[in-house]
Amino acid sequence: MLKSEVVIDYFRQIIPEAKPDSIVLERVGGMSNINYKICYNGLNYVLRIPGNGAEGMVERENEELNSLLAQDMGIHPPIVYFNRKTGIKLVEYIEDAETLSQKTIQDGDNLWQIASIYKKLHNSHVRERNDFNIFHEIDKYNYLMEKAGAKMYQSYNEDSHSQCSNYYAEIIGLEHKLNKMGIDLRPCHNDGVPENFIKDRSGKIYLIDWEYSGMNDPSAELAALFLESEFTDESRRIVLDNYYEGKVPRDTDERILIYQILWDYLWAQWTIIKEAKGDDFGNYGRMRYNRAMNNLKLL
Repeated sequence: MLKSEVVIDYFRQIIPEAKPDSIVLERVGGMSNINYKICYNGLNYVLRIPGNGAEGMVERENEELNSLLAQDMGIHPPIVYFNRKTGIKLVEYIEDAETLSQKTIQDGDNLWQIASIYKKLHNSHVRERNDFNIFHEIDKYNYLMEKAGAKMYQSYNEDSHSQCSNYYAEIIGLEHKLNKMGIDLRPCHNDGVPENFIKDRSGKIYLIDWEYSGMNDPSAELAALFLESEFTDESRRIVLDNYYEGKVPRDTDERILIYQILWDYLWAQWTIIKEAKGDDFGNYGRMRYNRAMNNLKLL
């Protein structure tokens, strides 16, 4: 945890006239970043300070532009300040906000609204600053792992490096399968953890944290949403029926399973890199890797 004077100093770099004794801090949630609610001069903000190991993973110029596009669509809270060099961001605080959880995200009204948010984003016809190619990301994270001196987990039945390499080849080989099915690039958020959905006092939901945003296949977006909150079959059906307006494509389940394998593998890599830089996520990375391997066999 950062010392309060360090956080205050970050805030005063944005608002220099703010006196330290007039600033009230409160730590708020965040898995990969350090977030503080800041009360100053009768107004409330959220200050986002990037966590360990973000270098090489996140392109801040992309995040800034994509966040502004989302703000213009009304699906991101108003941005007060964004530093594309440091990644420090200040946004307006949503009063009486509820951060969704794996359980509450699957409430009926929330499901309908989230499906509508994704439908609005994917059909907006805007061009995000970058493409998010999950296979390129896996290659990039592979390089960052090697640079950090870290290695991928081994499944319980693995006993040699060659077997690890074979799994990697199978993962990368899924690109050919997706290309044969056809990929439709649309503006995407690409990080559907429940904590990135914030509900205000009127019931409106905002989508925050656009670090991994970029043009991607909407099926990947839906796959991440279902995966991160372990959606029930009924919750999946509600979202898909709303999103596709009752006309769900026949290959949707297969596409979603492929992307879920890829997401789990990518975030296992992400965890290994972050932990090599000093973070500790317990069994999170191992769980995601094993689930990817189990779904790969299922596929």
